[in-house]
This record gives sequence, structure tokens and C-alpha cells, in this order.
Amino acid sequence: MAEDKVLGNVQEKELPSPTQPEKKVKRGAKKEKPLPEVGNAQNVVEIGGKKIEIRPTKLKYHRNNTAYFYRILRNVPLPDIMAFPAGTFGDDRDGDKALMDWLIAATDDEELILQNYNDMDTETIESILAAFMRVNHIEEKEAAQKNAVSQGEKE
Repeated sequence: MAEDKVLGNVQEKELPSPTQPEKKVKRGAKKEKPLPEVGNAQNVVEIGGKKIEIRPTKLKYHRNNTAYFYRILRNVPLPDIMAFPAGTFGDDRDGDKALMDWLIAATDDEELILQNYNDMDTETIESILAAFMRVNHIEEKEAAQKNAVSQGEKE
């Protein structure tokens, strides 16, 4: 107290040292927020553990009639398709090759299909077919075509 000065009844104290121990504040590990998924989740399918979005089919697959195979997939059970012999489609392809070509057209990813073809199941193929038809507006155009035909019959 010898260093303290007395001012009236109030004692003046020395300022504390500016080197006070730092307080460590615990903060939880900063969690990174995942990025939102790109594209329409309705059109995303998983092939070989990789999620891909089915997009509108490129013209080259329409031009070589590979995309048209969706009609067969939609109307014929997969085991029957796989049993089709070469020449069924007007060329040297059998059902197996025609299906593979269509999957490549629908995904536009030949390498992905070649790597995972044997492990694909009916559910995956049906999911790809549903997305293919949706992104290419097939059902709505077929419905419009049926309506136009039925309107023509009424007149």
C-alpha cells in the first residue's frame, strides 16, 4: 500500500499489468455446410456408387435410333429383351447390346456404363428409363399426340 495514493477517502491503485493470461475459448470444430445438390433430384440415379443426373438426350443418339429403344424397354420385360437374338432390331445387335447402347445414350457416359453394366439391376434401369422419359418430355408429347388424334376423330 505504500505505492497507493490516497485522494480524500478514495485510494488510487496502480493499473494491472497488460500481460494478463489469455483466456482460451473452446470452440467446437467448424462444420462445413454441404453444397446443395446440382440439378433436379428427380432425375438423379446412382450407378456404381456415383450419382449422375439424366439430362436431355443428345441428337446423335436420336439420329442413330439408339434413343428409340426406350419404347422396347417400356413395353417388354427385361428378361425378354436380354433373350432377343442378333438381328432382332434390324442390325447385328442382340438385346444385350441394344440395352447397353441405350444406357450409354441415356447417360451419355460410355465409361460409366461399361464399368458398371454387369452390376446394374432392373430397378436402376427402370429409374433411368423414368428420368429419360421425363427429361425428353416423351409422355407429355405422346399424350398431346393422342389428344390430337382423338380430336381429329371427333370432327
